[in-house]
Amino acid sequence: MDEEKSLEDFFKGSSSDYEVKKKNYKKIPSNQHYENIRRKDTKISRFFIKMFSFDADIDLTNPTSVLYRKNYVIRNIIFLANLVFLLFSLVGISKSNLIISIAFWLIMTALSQTIYQMLKRKRDDFSHQQLIMYLQSLFVFILSIVLYIRVYLGFTILDTDNPGLTNIEFSITQTSYILIYLTLVIMSLYQDTKLLKAMFFWVLIILTVIHLTLLHPELYSHASSATELWQFIVSGNYRILLDIGLRTFVFLVFFIALYISASVFHFISEERKQEFKRRVGVEANFKDVVDSVFEAVKVYDISQDQYSLRLSSFKVSAVAKELALAMNFSVSTVMEIGYNATVHAEKLSELDLSGITEINQDNFDYVLEKTKLATVIIKRLQLSKKADDIVYRYFQGLLDRRFIDKMSLYPSDYNQNIILLSEIYCILRSDTSYKKSLTHERAIEIIENGLNGLFEHNLVIRFVKFNHEIQIAHDRA
Repeated sequence: MDEEKSLEDFFKGSSSDYEVKKKNYKKIPSNQHYENIRRKDTKISRFFIKMFSFDADIDLTNPTSVLYRKNYVIRNIIFLANLVFLLFSLVGISKSNLIISIAFWLIMTALSQTIYQMLKRKRDDFSHQQLIMYLQSLFVFILSIVLYIRVYLGFTILDTDNPGLTNIEFSITQTSYILIYLTLVIMSLYQDTKLLKAMFFWVLIILTVIHLTLLHPELYSHASSATELWQFIVSGNYRILLDIGLRTFVFLVFFIALYISASVFHFISEERKQEFKRRVGVEANFKDVVDSVFEAVKVYDISQDQYSLRLSSFKVSAVAKELALAMNFSVSTVMEIGYNATVHAEKLSELDLSGITEINQDNFDYVLEKTKLATVIIKRLQLSKKADDIVYRYFQGLLDRRFIDKMSLYPSDYNQNIILLSEIYCILRSDTSYKKSLTHERAIEIIENGLNGLFEHNLVIRFVKFNHEIQIAHDRA
């Protein structure tokens, strides 16, 4: 009943509209349903990344690791290509189809498995992985050549009952011919120009032999002598040479495009690898710098009495928060100022990178967080040193205009100015090596008349106006 009312309140319509909307509402998949879909998508994405991503879980600075990953991915691509080859093997002959297809598939599987077994061994041997690269490229190329020859002969020679090619058979042979170009694309995935150049002449020669023998067998029957062959060509069969020339030209253009593409991607890959090496070097130097900064900050921690440091920082924090309230700052800003006033005493011990040998993707956020904390602590320590220098100079009579200009913060940086002014007040109220603690009234007088040039006028006015509240905050801390 309560559910009916909540639905009715939600839809707010006529009774008929309510019934329709209620049915549609119940058909809406739950959040769990969408979560299951997303989980399935994630599993599928992870599977494809594992099987077909060239840079998944590898060290880009290690050429052997990169080549092994390429061999692994291209081996998976060749497996998919084998399924296509098997499909053409099944339809590539009119008779004895099944037996020949099984034999063809067994040979492909055996060769592929042999390469796979080689791939698993000597993963850290670059020469071994390079050998696999050439073997895989040669294997898939020979496979496509053999497939095309088998398909073509299956329709033209082995099928003696149906001589000649029908339209469907012709389209199958032409498509299997195009698969030779597919193998070139697979080779180009290595992005290795040396491999492409090594395979270029073999592919060109074998394609030329196929053009002269399989595509135009009539040339062979008229090639008993050069004269006879020439007479055959000039007697209206020049289109044969035109066909061979066009096919060769298309192959050359296609190969040049692949070579340029591989060269560009190879250049980008090398630049990416160099940039990655530089980044690793910068990260290593960054860690050394961070460690040095942390150690330098900890020296301050060791040189201070912890109890006195914490006590003085709490007093500074109490005065700073009271002054921030007097400046009508928001509650969040007041809390931030209070935190920054004590951060050097409270968080200094957290500056520790022990157990981290190098900066990587897993711990980068942690190191970055610690580095930001170190930056805040260093700024706070600088304020403490600056406040102490200002008070010391005042009592030594060395507070000239040059020093004031050097020590003054930007007027717009109210948070830092508030902490600095609060620190000076607390130093004036405490004992130091060069003076005794002053009364509240004397500290206010010095700030109002002697140190007012260091701060924005309105800040000093507010400090003096609310000095009673500031005194209470200091004494209570």
